[in-house]
Amino acid sequence: MRMRKILVAVTLLALVVGLVGCGAPKQPATTSPGLDTSGDTNRTIVEIDAKKLEELIQTDRDLVIIDVSGKWAEGHIVGALDTPLDKLQGIINGNFTLNASKHFVVYSHDEESSKKAANVLLTSSFTVINRLVGGYDAWVAYGGYTEKQP
Repeated sequence: MRMRKILVAVTLLALVVGLVGCGAPKQPATTSPGLDTSGDTNRTIVEIDAKKLEELIQTDRDLVIIDVSGKWAEGHIVGALDTPLDKLQGIINGNFTLNASKHFVVYSHDEESSKKAANVLLTSSFTVINRLVGGYDAWVAYGGYTEKQP
């Protein structure tokens, strides 16, 4: 009888701990390159380097790369969408090209624009958001494929 009471108490304790842990809200966060991001990265801005971007391009079928620089014609990552920062929210609201269920990498020719764009996506219910640290220049320095519009 005593063993049964102990078993019931342990089971109830495990149930309470599990329920309390599940109820904690997740806070949006930013992680840095080099950190292990193999866990849940939904509703998080993950900062990636050019090597990680190349890996994602090769393995992630849901990947969408967006250039928010407004300088897309001057040079961009092959396959990137031309989505200037000042038009990003309108494109999201109009649901023209961006599908929140896809996985995104945002980059720019400057760090501030890509940080702002990543936050716009995060606050607009996009769940998988990566930001290329160093932007276009980092991609070029890495030797990644680029193209320019004539």
